Amino acid sequence: MANRYVILPAAPFLVLVAAMCFSAAVTDSEPSSSEGIQQALAALSSGQAERAERIAAKVAAGEAEGAWRAWLIVASARHRLDRYASAQKAYRQFLSLCRSPAERVYVMEQIDRCRLASAEPAGAVVVSEQLSPRRRAKLSTVDNRRFTESSEHFVVRARNSDLARLIVKQAEIALGRICRIILSGQDYPHSVSIYVWSNVAEYRKHAVSAPEWSGGSFSLRQDDNGQIIRRIDLTQLGGDGLFDAAMLDRVLPHEMCHLVLAEFFGDAPCPLALNEGLAMLAEARVDNSRVLLTGAALAGGGKIPLRKLLRMDRCDADNAAVFYAESFSLTAYLHKRMTPGQFGEMLAHIKTGCPLDEAVQRALYVPGNETFGKRLSAAWEAEALRQWQFLQALD
Repeated sequence: MANRYVILPAAPFLVLVAAMCFSAAVTDSEPSSSEGIQQALAALSSGQAERAERIAAKVAAGEAEGAWRAWLIVASARHRLDRYASAQKAYRQFLSLCRSPAERVYVMEQIDRCRLASAEPAGAVVVSEQLSPRRRAKLSTVDNRRFTESSEHFVVRARNSDLARLIVKQAEIALGRICRIILSGQDYPHSVSIYVWSNVAEYRKHAVSAPEWSGGSFSLRQDDNGQIIRRIDLTQLGGDGLFDAAMLDRVLPHEMCHLVLAEFFGDAPCPLALNEGLAMLAEARVDNSRVLLTGAALAGGGKIPLRKLLRMDRCDADNAAVFYAESFSLTAYLHKRMTPGQFGEMLAHIKTGCPLDEAVQRALYVPGNETFGKRLSAAWEAEALRQWQFLQALD
């Protein structure tokens, strides 16, 4: 569980479910059904999704008045367990019996979220977990010649034919994920060159504009003919001389996201916290150490307050770890709780110069209110602490 994506559905959802299920419970003619709904809701609230599904499914199958509302708990539990197809079926079961416009709008948004999540291309897995020792050894070899592999959006050059084929496949998968997050599912209409250098020394020699400490970077520049050159540079081998699988899972999608963001925002400034948060969100593997560090910082007094976080344009060595952890936590929080359309509107508002908190407010169509930033900060911190406590409980 150390690397499982455990960002849970929003607390407002639990309030909504509680309100609907409570109204069912007080009119329910079957006490056992009423108790079952409350037990399922309690299990869902405490993170016991599988138990919540079992209890709620049994209640929903009954014929007691109001029991059909348990389908919403079933759907939410399946949604949390990443069982998107079966979650959609349960949401539709609820819709078939629900007459409240507000509840129907909410549930239809959840169905759309399931559709987006389940649209991840086949084979979109954490690659490093699928590599056998023999395959890793093969990917560690460096040939004297350079191999080239091409796809719709990428031209990959590497000194290992197997690696070139693997990267071009994973690059398309990562780009699809990035396009869903940033471009609301629109296609990326450009071609990107990916150069894989055998070691750090060779990488630094050719990726001249990359930071000294990096093992991967992106560049976006215009050549003498006015043509835009899009490029990503990567490192094949780690310091131990073995294939660095993190390049596929983390570095490639991270740098690609920075490239797409740079082109999306153009000359408009993108808050550093959002830029880095989105790049981390694009990675194939969610690093739960960031969730743990955010919670520890918020609980222990070492936090970077939201207002300061959103205005930072650089981070010092002494607060870099907390900055990156909080940036991921905040971005994941916003992405999870906004519809794709709302998230896209937020990015569009930022592109026109809005601060992030104001852009969120506008995307949600919340009337202008000076307290919105404080309420956003409190809601994010409460959820980050809940995630921290959840992971601690698992350990």
